[in-house]
Amino acid sequence: MRLTTIALTTATLFAALPVHAAAMPTQEQINAAVQAGVAKQKSSVPIPVKVTSLQGCQQAQEPEFKGEVVCLVRMSAGMRDGFTVLPLRQEGDTWVGVERKHAQFAGPAPAEAQALIRAWAKQEVANNPEAAKDQQMQEAQTTMQVKAINNCEVKRSSGYLQCDTILSVPGRPDDIKTELTFTLEAGNWRYVPR
Repeated sequence: MRLTTIALTTATLFAALPVHAAAMPTQEQINAAVQAGVAKQKSSVPIPVKVTSLQGCQQAQEPEFKGEVVCLVRMSAGMRDGFTVLPLRQEGDTWVGVERKHAQFAGPAPAEAQALIRAWAKQEVANNPEAAKDQQMQEAQTTMQVKAINNCEVKRSSGYLQCDTILSVPGRPDDIKTELTFTLEAGNWRYVPR
């Protein structure tokens, strides 16, 4: 009786899981895709191009690019160094670059962004009790809500994502449209105050 219950519970848990989680490329695989793309260019002036760090990858958000991933990477190309978003797709066991301009990397979900801002505001007040008197700081800790995060732009020099954000505060009739900045560190989002 007990084994049957455990077996049924286990079967139910595994049935709820996807067949396999979407694979994401490693920094080495992304670098190989970049090198293959550079080799196709056959430039007369070879410029060394290398992925120097990988901030993270996610499924492409746009429905027309289903099956692709976008990776936020730092690249070195000759004398230039900076962050960019690389779109890739998997062909068999190999990741290949996708030729597409203006690939987008989505910021945190609104609920996650809200939690990040509240945690930041609480830490600010803990570090500086005078900040507790500021109405915006009080709202950031308790009542402010992040309703939407859209159109995140990657800052080339820092890798930060600057996102169009819509906030609301109870008691205010209109939504607040602003830009908020986030960074992805070791797979986790962090709010970056101005």
